Amino acid sequence: MQRLIPHLKIWGPLYVPFALTIIGFFAIRTTFAIVSLEWMAILTFGGLFVFFGLFLRGMIIGLIDPLVVPNRKMNVTIENNGLGVMLGETRWYLFLDGVTGVTEYVDGLWTIEHWNGSIVHIPKHLVSADQLNHIRERMSHGATADSVTETIKRGKLIQELTQSENRR
Repeated sequence: MQRLIPHLKIWGPLYVPFALTIIGFFAIRTTFAIVSLEWMAILTFGGLFVFFGLFLRGMIIGLIDPLVVPNRKMNVTIENNGLGVMLGETRWYLFLDGVTGVTEYVDGLWTIEHWNGSIVHIPKHLVSADQLNHIRERMSHGATADSVTETIKRGKLIQELTQSENRR
């Protein structure tokens, strides 16, 4: 429940039921169209179901994940420019200059939102005041012109590294 409540607050108490109702309607209507073999309805409602499902995938995953996996074990590291999250055997990094919000929606839990749609929940006692200040400093730096230049350089470097790995 602790990870579910922030998602409900982020998306809004009116938007979540509305979006789920729309997606549910298209899913049910597509199912009826498949059963009755109405090809135009299958294409129309199926297409709308897929479109809204993809468009709202962040919200859908954010609502389903806490219900399916109530306690997610992860290893979080806060470095100079990144937030590393280890899920299973894979470590994922979010650049701190892309953080759009650090909020305590639920007592004892920091919710870190990234511009790419990623959301990380970290228990409050695991983040020191210095680390929190560092995240917020990098977040505010992300809104400057210098940060945009750094991000472009970083993107080009990542692209070059990816291309060199793919050539091997």
